[in-house]
Amino acid sequence: MVKIISMLTNNDLTVENAREMFEASNHAPTQFWGFKDTGISADRAGELAKLIADKGKTIVFESFGETRDDCLRAAEFAIRNKCKYLIGCQFHPSVVALLQGSPVVYFPTIGRRAGVPRYLYGSTEDVVQDGQRVLASGADGICLSMYRYKDGDPHDLGAAVLKSVGAHATIVSGSINTFERLKQVRKLRPWGFTIGSALFDEAFGKGLTWPEQISVLDAVLTCDAGAALSA
Repeated sequence: MVKIISMLTNNDLTVENAREMFEASNHAPTQFWGFKDTGISADRAGELAKLIADKGKTIVFESFGETRDDCLRAAEFAIRNKCKYLIGCQFHPSVVALLQGSPVVYFPTIGRRAGVPRYLYGSTEDVVQDGQRVLASGADGICLSMYRYKDGDPHDLGAAVLKSVGAHATIVSGSINTFERLKQVRKLRPWGFTIGSALFDEAFGKGLTWPEQISVLDAVLTCDAGAALSA
């Protein structure tokens, strides 16, 4: 089943009350909890990682790093703080080398990204080829900003990338904020997807708590008849 990665982030920033949000919501039906390296100090990020690990949850650390040095720092943080997944940063062979022998799974971003928030540019062929390059160069998988793609149809891009690199090796990140988009993700069946801002916006149930909204997501992903999509 597609994994739900609940991100303690809003508008691409780790929220100030991330600890409190996690403590109130970690009983939701997902094993995977994450945060970004933006909006939070390294010390507080380490404390947040420890809290997530102490609750027996799997840590997904998303970095906006692009330079070699920034991405190496993100990898060092992931190793030091027992993060299971490092996602979202630019691919660098030196990060692959650093992570060798560690339990950290590396899902860097692919394609040409620019701006804040990070949008994805280029032809479908360009993005597919970049995904193939990244996997061939030692990454465990890729992180695809499908719904932030500006140069074509996001669903066509997603289908092409997942066919090329493998659904099991893909995390879809960013802007999954409607039932229709959730339905498309369910159809594509990537390994997982990140969701954060949409939960703060109550996109999957006005007035519902995070655990209640995540339960709705879980129902949509597991319901064979897709009845939850009409809710």
